[in-house]
Amino acid sequence: MKYLTGSCLCGNVKIRVADQFHFVGYCHCSECRKWSGSAFAAGGLVGAENFEIVSGEELVSCYHNSEETDLCFCGTCGASLFSKKLKLGSYIVRLGILDDAPTQRPNVHIFTASKAPWFELTDQLAKFEQLP
Repeated sequence: MKYLTGSCLCGNVKIRVADQFHFVGYCHCSECRKWSGSAFAAGGLVGAENFEIVSGEELVSCYHNSEETDLCFCGTCGASLFSKKLKLGSYIVRLGILDDAPTQRPNVHIFTASKAPWFELTDQLAKFEQLP
């Protein structure tokens, strides 16, 4: 199995993740927009068995957003790293932190019902108002 590496802006937190995501796409929910500071967040869902913090685990801070989700970031540089999906036992890795290109490409937009009103979806990817 191929693995990808990723890191935060300051490079103190490093992760390793299998290049085998269950889901790769763009989330337009208001929480992802606020957390990313952008129109959407690009992420890939991976099981806990395929995710590892290689270094800097003591620097990772998490915001307990809900019973389902912890949002985790580097406590030094503030880079958004991943979210823990607590009930699923999985992680959604922010694709922007990856140092290597994943094999899979984003192929879906989710939570488009709450997308930023100033952002236009102009590609041909599948679009879902909620989760598919």
